[in-house]
Amino acid sequence: MEDQKQGYDRLTLKYIKISAYMKLCVTAGIAFGLLMGVFQFAMTLLNWTAQATQASFGSISLTGIPAAILILIFIPLRYGFFGVIFSMISYFPMMFLLRKIKGITLEGVFEGEEAKKEEGVSKDS
Repeated sequence: MEDQKQGYDRLTLKYIKISAYMKLCVTAGIAFGLLMGVFQFAMTLLNWTAQATQASFGSISLTGIPAAILILIFIPLRYGFFGVIFSMISYFPMMFLLRKIKGITLEGVFEGEEAKKEEGVSKDS
């Protein structure tokens, strides 16, 4: 586990463009929606909630497995939309907090202009 940590880069996030923040929030929303959709679909397949699973899309009303498939598709989209709304509401408070706490340190694998420059240098050598 310690060997994996050594491969991570660290950076301090002091400012983020609203478009990048929105992408982050929408991606997190879709990921959470996918988790919830898969959970609901699995519950329906296990017949724990097959009678109660119902989905309506306009004038179409479905129950059971077809409803679960519709839920599996639309819940991630719904949470992605909530991610858009959340990002618009929370962007300015987030920027305020980043200024007050002098940034957030993130660890991970990052690719940006520096990585592209290093990649070009290493290919030429």
